[in-house]
Amino acid sequence: MGPRALIRILACLLLLVPAGSGAAVAAEGSCDPEGAPILGGQAEVADRGRWLRYICPEGKYPHPVALRACRSNGMWSPLRDTQNRVVAKAECRVVRCPGPVEFLHGTWWPRQAWYNMSQELTFSCFDGFTLSGSGVRTCLPQGTWSGTPAVCDDGGGHCPALGVPVGATVSGGGLRAEDEVQYRCRSGLTLLGSAHRTCLEDRTWSGTPPLCRTPYAYDTPRDVAAAFLASLSETVEKAEANTSLSDSQKRRIRIEPGGTMNIYLLLDASDSIGTDNFTRSRDALSQLVEKVSSYGVFPHYSLITFASEPHVVISTQDARSADANWVREQLEGLKYKDHAYKAGTNTRAALEAVYHMLVQQEEEQLRHGPAPAPVVNSTRHVLIIMTDGKTNMGGSPVPVVKQIREMLSIGRDIHNPREDFLDIYVFGVGAMVHLENINELASKKPDERHVFYLRDLTDLQQAFHDMIDESETLSMCGLGWEFEKARDQQKNPWHVGITITRPGKGRETCKGALVSPYFVLTAAHCFTIDDKASWITVDLGDRSQPMTVERLHSHPMYKIGAKASAGIPEFYDYDVALVKLNKAARVGIDNGVRPICLPCTEGTTRALRQRHPGTTCKDHEQMLLNPGDVGAFFVNQHPHEGRQVLERKNVLVKYGDKRPACEADALKATIYRNVTRIDAVVTPRFLCSGGIDPYVDPNTCKGDSGGPLIIAKGKRYIQVGVISWGVVDVCRGQKMQGKNRSPAYARDFHINLFTVLPWLREILADEDLGFL
Repeated sequence: MGPRALIRILACLLLLVPAGSGAAVAAEGSCDPEGAPILGGQAEVADRGRWLRYICPEGKYPHPVALRACRSNGMWSPLRDTQNRVVAKAECRVVRCPGPVEFLHGTWWPRQAWYNMSQELTFSCFDGFTLSGSGVRTCLPQGTWSGTPAVCDDGGGHCPALGVPVGATVSGGGLRAEDEVQYRCRSGLTLLGSAHRTCLEDRTWSGTPPLCRTPYAYDTPRDVAAAFLASLSETVEKAEANTSLSDSQKRRIRIEPGGTMNIYLLLDASDSIGTDNFTRSRDALSQLVEKVSSYGVFPHYSLITFASEPHVVISTQDARSADANWVREQLEGLKYKDHAYKAGTNTRAALEAVYHMLVQQEEEQLRHGPAPAPVVNSTRHVLIIMTDGKTNMGGSPVPVVKQIREMLSIGRDIHNPREDFLDIYVFGVGAMVHLENINELASKKPDERHVFYLRDLTDLQQAFHDMIDESETLSMCGLGWEFEKARDQQKNPWHVGITITRPGKGRETCKGALVSPYFVLTAAHCFTIDDKASWITVDLGDRSQPMTVERLHSHPMYKIGAKASAGIPEFYDYDVALVKLNKAARVGIDNGVRPICLPCTEGTTRALRQRHPGTTCKDHEQMLLNPGDVGAFFVNQHPHEGRQVLERKNVLVKYGDKRPACEADALKATIYRNVTRIDAVVTPRFLCSGGIDPYVDPNTCKGDSGGPLIIAKGKRYIQVGVISWGVVDVCRGQKMQGKNRSPAYARDFHINLFTVLPWLREILADEDLGFL
């Protein structure tokens, strides 16, 4: 994707709904987990003993259930299978994939009812028919098949032939206009997608391709991300929302200049959710808001928590509903106990709150006079529902979805169905998901998936990250993985190791930060005037082989010996360098490689949630380096338990009244003991950190030289400095002297990137960073 290929995750409706069994739940920890073991796996309690979760090894699943509730009588809920039969004991069973029931105009091999993990299934067509889709599919560890459904087609129909999902039967089957087909999954499997599809006049099929799933067949985060992205737009355009698109154009979310996107966040706080899941869901929502707001668009948010009743925390009509910072503050202030005394599950009421919000929006517009197109009808509404699909009060939520569609004039006019103005994606999360119900709520659109089933909230976090990741989009700089399973390099994907191997003179190492696919920013003092590019290699974290270098660019004003005649042996002014790689770094989520944001670029404008054009470089400086103590961090790499770990060290940049004292300690460096003037060694191009006021700052080590000094803005990271030099190498000193605390005069100095911007602009002119 190009630099304007922005993801279209622009609305989120989260529902985490309980089982709806109506049974009372016991007090904390009153059920004995030792009395409910699982054969071949392990059991763990959750939410302070109110739930028991079964965990099986890879390739196995808990039978007959993965989750049991602690009842009021002090007993765990009974074990019942899909036929509601009582099972004597829980056990981990081998994951298997269901076999085909029928395959039109062809055959398959081997012919089995069930297939083991890694087993292959091969399809072939009869004479006169051409095979499309996946001719060979593999049974995956989560109980799903690789690839896409195989189809045999002779090209003679008005509409193309349709495949039959593995595990399903089909009836109807005509390929003429208005012909219908119906799908049914075999016993024990649940259909996801469209059970009925119609051949349309435009030679396409209505609805979305169906799948037949076992109760334990989860989607992987990567599969979810890929399928979700496939149904989302490649661009976010500032265009009139009612503009018609040709059939050849991909479906897009279109944002008007005034901002016509509503994001609805509905968070379940009912009894069976529990504090742990509520907190994780709230945090995931906060992360999603942070990321969505970074794409340079300014949607309006709504936040609703619900249990027996909904509580509208934020309405899309609130004056600050487009302020992502404020929205995140409201999210982070939510408490699970707010619904403690009315802790049922009323999904219908939660959706009705959204519907009434639409009505209020239209009424508000009418009070201000008629307009050519009602705002509510020209606004995109995309719902992402995360639920188990079960409710225990209020009735079915499906009729409310129909009301919302009617309100938005969707489906009234066959020539202008307006389906693009409402998308409902449903994410089932956890062991209590009711697949049939979540499928009923989801949108059914051609060649798109709108319903997904994830194992747990950790997988949900990863899926959310994957599906909004733009690997080649520099406007998404400074974005690291934040979920629990992320590796160190994925959390700090800009981190770079640099090695200079001088023939006959040994090696020197420094750190740096990837600022574009071709360039690494580091310190000039890492190199000598005689160093050749061929002596330098760059380690991009998880890459197996270091990258070679095409050219080294040190700042032309940097001269380490510029003041040697004045008794100053080392002078670090303009201590910055750019290393150009021989080939572009493979930026991506898998290998943990992504550029960090640089000040005064379009990417940082988006990270700061400012509008472009209109934001200036001075605006960036004021937002990032306000006078006072500025919170920042650097990344220290060190060995731990046999491996190299990356650890963020938080510091305060002394940018206010503490700055003079910070700079004055520079003269306590051994090499400056005979220097009397601070400005002889500390120029305006330095930022200063360290010391013990207002608290003890961590200090950089010698090996940290060249690394970035970073300021976090929400979940986005912006480099403001390059680590240059320190008053004392506290790491070496503490190791030699056995000290645990740095001296008060231990200070670090970093080149302020705002002061070397002309040089950065010149060297990085072809990197499409969009310097302001």
